[in-house]
Amino acid sequence: MVHTFDVLVAGAGPAGSSAARVLARAGLSVALLDRREFPRPKLCGGLLTWKTGQELERVFGPGVLEGVVDFETPRFEIRHWDQVLAAGAGPQPFRLVKRRVLDQRLLDLARDAGAQFFPGQAVTGCDPWQGELRTAQGGIFRGRFLIGADGAGSVLRSSLFPDKAAWRRNLAAALEIFLPPGALPDAPDFPRLYAGCARTGYGWVFPNSDGHVVGLCGLLRGDKDPGALFRKFLDFLGVPEKSRPALHGHPLPYGNWIARPFGGRLLLAGDAAGIVEPLLGEGIFYALSSGRLAAQAVLGEAKGGAVAGPAYAGALARNILPELRAANRLRWVLFGLLRWPGPRGLAGLLRLLQNPLAQAVHGLRSYGLLQPKRWD
Repeated sequence: MVHTFDVLVAGAGPAGSSAARVLARAGLSVALLDRREFPRPKLCGGLLTWKTGQELERVFGPGVLEGVVDFETPRFEIRHWDQVLAAGAGPQPFRLVKRRVLDQRLLDLARDAGAQFFPGQAVTGCDPWQGELRTAQGGIFRGRFLIGADGAGSVLRSSLFPDKAAWRRNLAAALEIFLPPGALPDAPDFPRLYAGCARTGYGWVFPNSDGHVVGLCGLLRGDKDPGALFRKFLDFLGVPEKSRPALHGHPLPYGNWIARPFGGRLLLAGDAAGIVEPLLGEGIFYALSSGRLAAQAVLGEAKGGAVAGPAYAGALARNILPELRAANRLRWVLFGLLRWPGPRGLAGLLRLLQNPLAQAVHGLRSYGLLQPKRWD
């Protein structure tokens, strides 16, 4: 059977649901495909910054997070192993969610707007010039526009950019486990980051209502055995081996964004386009925002305006890519300070710039020279 829609969106995570809701509310017919049934488990620390909350309300409406936020606190801490480098309270609270709950809420709201959801449809082929997707289940979907929001291992991206060498160079491995109450000694009731446990990356311990999410992320070109690093991190945290669930991991774009993520009828958003902040690995905000911008570009062309691909790339260049570049420069400065002069030097800089850096994390300032930031 051939399914025909105005727009096909592959991937029902935050980027895909954001794009689908914007398009469906504007009256276009939208097919939203995902290889999984929902709700589904999703590896993610689930930390939402202030700018993420603003973007969620912009696309999905006020009250979108009611009943979704699992834990909320303005406090944070950054450590180098057991040495505290910075600690305090941010200008806005951090909100922590379970991704299976958040993603289900966003999907429901996209469907309420009129998007048609096709679960269990794993995309195996894409023709971005003809506007066609093929699935492992034998489905054929055709549309005037395609939006690829199918994650770091995107099939749609491979149809445009078959050379994977550059992508892999800035790809990180993210490993994560969930620990129930009592399984983690010195369990914080606020987000805690650990610098130094990966050569180019960090570890984290985030609370939620059911326990703690513990994870580690680092560039694969810097650390060849992330599993061994994670086990060392868990040893340091004092987590007994018998209390550790099976490790789960996924690739994380960590500085490999695509500046012009389009071709033919296809636009890429979120992790599929590498649009993840390369300092702390924040992805939810950038998925939501890039999904919205892709949808707005599609709407523009559908209404007789500018061609969607170049318009989308221009919107990214104005609103998102400058932050990614600035965060990437800052990342290498901070990682360099950790190596020389060492943790004390990094601690000094973090304490000197603690307030403006915390504001930059929330989106109140830019990572570029820590100037006040105004988002589109």
